[in-house]
This record gives sequence, structure tokens and C-alpha cells, in this order.
Amino acid sequence: MIETAKQPLPPVKTVQELPDSLQYIVQSLEKERDLRPADMRRLVLHANVQQEDIEPWADYHHSPADSYGRRLIYEGQNFEVMAMSWYPGDFSGIHDHGYTEWGAVQVFGPAEHATFRIEEGRMSTLSRFQFTPGDVVGVSHALIHQMGNPTDQPFLTLHVYGRPSDIDNVTGDARVYDLENNRIQRVDGGVFFALPEPEVKWTEEGPAADFPTRLRYRVELARRLQAMAEAGMEGAAEKLQAVRKRLYSALEQEALLRCLATHTDEHGHQQHSVYWRNLNQELQAAAALQGEQVEGDHFHKYAELYDALICQPCLDDFIAGGLRFFKEQHVTDFSDKRLLSIGAGTGLVERYIIDELGLPYEQLLGMDLSAAMVEEARRRIRAEQGDILAFDADGKQWDIAFTGLNVFHYLPGDRLREAVEKTAALVKSGGYFFGDFITPDHIRWYPNVMYSADRSIISLRTPRLIEEEGRMYQESEILNVQFADGRMVLNYAGRHKRFLPPLHRVRTYFEQAFGGEVQLFDAHSLALIPESADSCPSTRYFVLARKR
Repeated sequence: MIETAKQPLPPVKTVQELPDSLQYIVQSLEKERDLRPADMRRLVLHANVQQEDIEPWADYHHSPADSYGRRLIYEGQNFEVMAMSWYPGDFSGIHDHGYTEWGAVQVFGPAEHATFRIEEGRMSTLSRFQFTPGDVVGVSHALIHQMGNPTDQPFLTLHVYGRPSDIDNVTGDARVYDLENNRIQRVDGGVFFALPEPEVKWTEEGPAADFPTRLRYRVELARRLQAMAEAGMEGAAEKLQAVRKRLYSALEQEALLRCLATHTDEHGHQQHSVYWRNLNQELQAAAALQGEQVEGDHFHKYAELYDALICQPCLDDFIAGGLRFFKEQHVTDFSDKRLLSIGAGTGLVERYIIDELGLPYEQLLGMDLSAAMVEEARRRIRAEQGDILAFDADGKQWDIAFTGLNVFHYLPGDRLREAVEKTAALVKSGGYFFGDFITPDHIRWYPNVMYSADRSIISLRTPRLIEEEGRMYQESEILNVQFADGRMVLNYAGRHKRFLPPLHRVRTYFEQAFGGEVQLFDAHSLALIPESADSCPSTRYFVLARKR
């Protein structure tokens, strides 16, 4: 933490006033002018600079109008050595380095670094990542980048910029990209957001940005204006309000849909992993900012959007067909049956069972771990909050136990057998279990983007396979976007894990618990899956078990 404000030192006049590490850099540059960024990087690494060497020039208490602290340490005839101070939340504008032809930056904290390219008048993000303290990166005039401090601790960075010939201001005439107005600002000083007119030499037409790049630009612009507004700087609050309105406008729906259409295929799978990662990073940053601005739950409860995004599409796609198959082949009359739905969610599928399959309302009970889901489900069915692993049925049993949307996969891997056994205990002799599961290779089907029918709700999903204690899981990082009432509302839902047991293990658990015949069917084709199979074409399957 920063305890007191200290006046940074002015630039030194002689090399001998510098710490040894900086003396080494300066003396080397006074001997050699014909360098490349890679040469400069090696030179800085060899100098072994430490943060305490540049601490006397720290300026963490810079003006809120400045995007970071900027202090000159030493100026040579053709190069400059500077210290930049990064208070939590500080981010530079997107910029190049003016007259600089070679240079290097060394970071002394986990700085975030983004690089960009301009192609055919359009700017896109090449990468965004965090440095490891001590890292050094070479820079040149061709580099368009941005740096910042996404952490809660301040840190410094060392900057060395130069060129072969003498010049008064080696970083002068830098381009700062104003993506809000598609303009380039030419400056001789700090590459800050929301630069006042006197600090801009002139402007010229600049590139338009793609959706994720413009989104993140507006996020950082809003954060800088917010700092200025909190400091009472004139006009900042009005500018902040206008930027926020544009940032979260429903008008962004068309741009996001175009972006997704360009970078995903007809099955919703991303086709450019780097772009997909950048898009998710920028949406997460926008979601975090929006979350800070709104008290309470600013997004519709997941239970409320679940039907449109997940449940209704799955019901239409395969669950309804599976339930009709189950009724036609095994339980032709539901009117005298009692059904327990485990993990009932919002009760949408269960309502289908009541309305379309003829199960009486009072003979169906849904349970779910989530209080929000149960609250939503009670609008449709009888439901209560409960956990199959701790459910006290008070001696009651049901004719049918049902699970939809691979509920059992969300259990810890070491408790799946127990859940199957507890389910079997709740089913009468001669009764059935019917539910859907996913195969260990479900990730090959799993889409990166899902839409509600009207495309007002969009869910971005990034799955990966992970191993924990010898068990395989599919972990999916989820970000939801909803367009409603003229606004774009973002919700980062975090990472969700699903256990991926082999098909033969699932079959064995049900055979042992139910003591009777167990059959597995592909969820889409409803073809019987052979006992020797490790997967099925759709990567979803139904388990049908009858209790002896």
C-alpha cells in the first residue's frame, strides 16, 4: 500500500548520479546507437535493474486525469530512460511510441499488456496477457500496445526508448488511438485517456475497432473518467454518463451478433482460439465494471433466463423425444404413476410431462439444490429444495425417478455411485429411472455460443478438459449477455465443472443399484448403445433402468 505522497526526483544530469544498473544501460547506449528491440531487451536484462533502483522517481499520486505516473530519469542525446508508476486501475491509452525506433520495457509487477494491429482501416486485439514481474519486452515504433495495472497493488515499470539519430523528444509525435471517435491524437507527452485539447497537437482520421477492442476501450475510458469524476474534475461526470450509456447500449447487439457469426461455425463452435479468448476477456472486463455500478443482482437470475437459453432448446431438441420414447416403450399410462424429478431446475420439462404425457400435477414432485430454481419451478409444479445425497423421503417411494440435462454430472465424481444408490432406494420395485447423461467426449459437440430463440440472450462458453484425482471433468467458463429494455446486461457466471464418467461405469452403477436390466440410448437417434461402446454419435445418452 502507498502510505504517503513523495515528490519524485527530477531527471539526473550526470550518469554517476544513477544506480549502477541504470548507469550500465546509459553507458551502453552512449556507445551503441544502431540497435534493434531484441538488442535493447537483452541489454536491460543484463543490467539487472531492481524496482528499488527506480523507486525515487515513483509517482503513484499522479493527477486523476493522468492514466499513470510518468517521470523522466535520464535523457541522452538520442534516448530516454523513464519510470512509469501504476496505481491499481491505471491503464494507458492504446498508443505507439512516436519517433522511437528501438526500446524496452521492464515490469516490476503483474502488468497487463495488450497488443493491437491495424489492417484495412480496422483495429483488432492481437493479445492480452499478464506479465510476470521482472519480464522485459522489446518495443519499436511499429508496436501498438496498451499497459495497465489490473491488480490491487501499485508497481513500477522501467522504459528505455531511443533511435539512431539525435532528437529532443524521442517519444514525441506518438499516436494515441481514440476509438470512441475513430480518431488518432498526436501527442508529445503522456499517452492518456480523455486527453484535454491543449495536450493534443492535432488529430487525424483513425481506424474503426472491432467489437471486443472497442468494448474494452470504452471500459478503460469509463474507469478513467470515473476517477476524474470522483476527484471533482469539471465535465468528467457528464462524459462518464455518456460513455456508460454507449458502452451498455442494446445497439451493441447487432455488432456482437456480427462478431459471433464471423468467428463461429454453423454449430456454434469458435474458429479462432485467440480471437475467442480476447472476446471473452473483454466481455468479462465489461461485466466487472457493470457489476460495480449496480447494487444487488443487476442481471436477471440465471433461473429466469435458463428456460430460454438452455431448457427449452434442449426440451425441443432431444428431451421431449426421449420422454415420448420412454412412455411409448415402457410406461404407456402415466395417469396412475408418481414421478420424482431430481434437479428439476425451473420445472419446464416437468410441466411438459404433466401437460403432454398425462401425469397428474399432484403426482409429480421436483427437487433442486438451488432456491432460485425452486422458486421459479413452483410457478409450474410442486417443488422443494433438496439434495439427492441428503434427501429424506420419510419412507416414500416413486414409480419413476427422472433427471434432465445431465444433472448427475454436476455431482462430485466420488459421489456419483452414492447418488445412483440413493435414487434407486426412492424407486418402487418394478419402477423406472430415466434420465440423460453426457459422454466423456461431449466437448466435441459442446458449442462455444448458444442463443435464445429471439437472440436476445447469448451465452459464450469456453470448455476444457481437466483432471482431478484421476477423474476427468469438463470445465466450462460461461459469460451471458442479455439485451433488454434498451440495455446490454452482462453476467460472468464463472467456471462450472461436470464429471465425465465412462459409459460402462454409469451402466455398472445403475445395474448394481437397481438390480435389473439397464439400457443406454443415444439421446437424438434413440438407437441402443452397445455395452462395448465408449461414446455415441450425439455425445448425449439416456439411461433407462428398471428396479428389480
